[in-house]
Amino acid sequence: MSEKLPPAAVLISADLQQLRSQAHYAVLKANKALVLRGWDDPVYVAGRQALDQVMVLLNQAKWGLGRIDGTYADFQSSDTRAVPAEAVADGFETVRTHAEKIAAACLEGRPPEGLRGPALESHGAEILFAGEVPLVPTICPVVVLAGSNRDMGRQYARQVIEIYGEWIFRHQAQRSFGADEASEIAKWEEQLARHAPDILDFVRGWAEGASDSGVPMSYQQVLAIWTGTLPPSNKVRPMALALTDAHNNVSTAAYLGVSAAVLDHDDMCSGACAWGEGTPHGKLVAGATTDHDCTFQATIIAYPESGNSFIYTPFSVNGSIPVLGRFFMAGHPGMNSRGLAYVHHGGANTGEPREEWGYGLRRGSATFHLLQFAATAAEARDIQIGWPVGDTAISLGTVGGLFADAGYGCSIEARPGSPHAPAPIIREATYDALGRGYSFLYATNNAIDPRSRWLNAAPAEGCLYNLAGGWHTFDPKAIFSGDAGEAFRRLSSKNSEGRNRQFYASFMAGYGRIDATYMMAVYRHSGAIPHGDYDEVCAEWHKGAQWNCSAAHRANAFTVVMEPDAVGTGKYHACVGPANRAVACRDPGHGYYYFDETNAFWTLTLAATPEEVAQDAGKTARSEIGRADRMFEGLSRDFAGRTLLGGYLDLAKAALKEAEALSAGMDLTDRDARLARLAKMTRCFTRAQVRARQVIEAIQPPPTDPKTLVPAFGTVAAARELEGV
Repeated sequence: MSEKLPPAAVLISADLQQLRSQAHYAVLKANKALVLRGWDDPVYVAGRQALDQVMVLLNQAKWGLGRIDGTYADFQSSDTRAVPAEAVADGFETVRTHAEKIAAACLEGRPPEGLRGPALESHGAEILFAGEVPLVPTICPVVVLAGSNRDMGRQYARQVIEIYGEWIFRHQAQRSFGADEASEIAKWEEQLARHAPDILDFVRGWAEGASDSGVPMSYQQVLAIWTGTLPPSNKVRPMALALTDAHNNVSTAAYLGVSAAVLDHDDMCSGACAWGEGTPHGKLVAGATTDHDCTFQATIIAYPESGNSFIYTPFSVNGSIPVLGRFFMAGHPGMNSRGLAYVHHGGANTGEPREEWGYGLRRGSATFHLLQFAATAAEARDIQIGWPVGDTAISLGTVGGLFADAGYGCSIEARPGSPHAPAPIIREATYDALGRGYSFLYATNNAIDPRSRWLNAAPAEGCLYNLAGGWHTFDPKAIFSGDAGEAFRRLSSKNSEGRNRQFYASFMAGYGRIDATYMMAVYRHSGAIPHGDYDEVCAEWHKGAQWNCSAAHRANAFTVVMEPDAVGTGKYHACVGPANRAVACRDPGHGYYYFDETNAFWTLTLAATPEEVAQDAGKTARSEIGRADRMFEGLSRDFAGRTLLGGYLDLAKAALKEAEALSAGMDLTDRDARLARLAKMTRCFTRAQVRARQVIEAIQPPPTDPKTLVPAFGTVAAARELEGV
């Protein structure tokens, strides 16, 4: 059903994608050379500033490419100015050239020269723009919602537009649907009406809120974000790639016209949790990353009038990720006020017979519904088993995932038979080689349960298996023996195996001590790139070689550590990008870097009311600014990074001052306006927290190896680590 770009456009797109990859690779090399130095080095300070300038240009070039190949179609209205292919090519070449100069200067020990970039402006929004190109905010924005689901949808649209501007929903507001598409939307709508009618109310409110804010949207246009416009797939697809708007003939995937043979990496995610005897306090601790080029997202803090309050971060505010396609408002992680956490999508796909594939719920709708209405992981599990199998051929096209609470965890890898005579494949613990179970679970993008051999589009000969890494194949002949959809799934098993082994080793080593600090160290712990010429290492990787990669890597788009609690004190720590700038690639030559990258968490508490959320965020901001102030004053006057760190501290204080000014106007009688003001105040507090923590962590770096937090490592823990690896 997907339509392809004209042949000439495909060739232009492929050439520009290659230039984009070369630019990314050059930036990665520059960043690698940069992090060999430290804050007390003028080379490091100048290098950070020079890379920020390069990243502005890279964003402009990617935005221009998106006008040609459709990868940014969901973020660009039909009247967005076209960009000539030559200008895009020049942009990527400029990025590559300057990044290579930065890398050379850093390696030679001399401060790199900066370059003059475009002026950055707000255009009336909270984010910055380079010309017409919006820059991804590297401190994740927050929206605060309360009331009926319709109220919350209306508030969501209004607050998102306040943050990003009207452009964020403009493309969707311009969509029209043919008869076939309208019929499909209606079929998906029937499933929502049957299983999650609260989502339809949210959709109605979203349409109202966007229209009130100057972006007229119909109920159908918003609903299509949650459902898509196509029937369930009858073949395995690589994420949401190769889906198009047939009626409008707009591509949403860069891989249109590209064969499976040229796929050399994928963008996937990771999640892990521990509970009970796995943690020092018996409570749940969880961590997760989304892995792709971070886009325009917002963390939702919701206080519905019925059900649980919850925190959840979709992959983007409009349900779409450039290059990867549409994800129907899916995302992770999330937690609610009962102590339930949705940690990750669970790793595996396509474990159900093809005759069971069909209509059902998308992952985004299911997650919203479960966080609002489920009290425990067991309840979330049972509700999902009672739903139809759905569109399992598309990752996140149906329900499932890794859920946990303080007493139990489960990762649903497949739901064959659902909802009639279901026979699900569910992991409820992690086991060692002797069959002993442990109270932790992890998931990346492959199947781990021994019963899941044929999941993830396994090749005809099947996959290999190990206890820690799960089902996988490294053989390029097996990976690329099928079409692009199958290759994408098999490739994900290859890069998942090493990340799984790292989780297993880290959690066995720290078993009984896994708290939020330990989890953050896991997500700051880099993998190791093999020694030798990088091009040769890459060639060996593509032949099937492996290395000790990590869940923390340069493709992390969003990193979260959660401490869910059932009494309104759960904490949600969030960082855009990796939590450690120095982490390596997960696979060769692939990863992302962000303008004004912070590598620092903000912290929010899911308190009893929205007002208390803001109050607690402010308390944390003031405490961290005080701590940063004291540490900053202890720096010597000739410390190389003093001026730049002082600038971060000034930003923290300015954000705090803005929040305090906003608090003076909280006597608004209109609830939507009051919540919008409260959300903006909370965003100021989180920006203050992150800027202060940038100063703190530059002066006193946090642990980047979880094993350093285990005093007894080398005895029992070491023995556990080796079992099953």
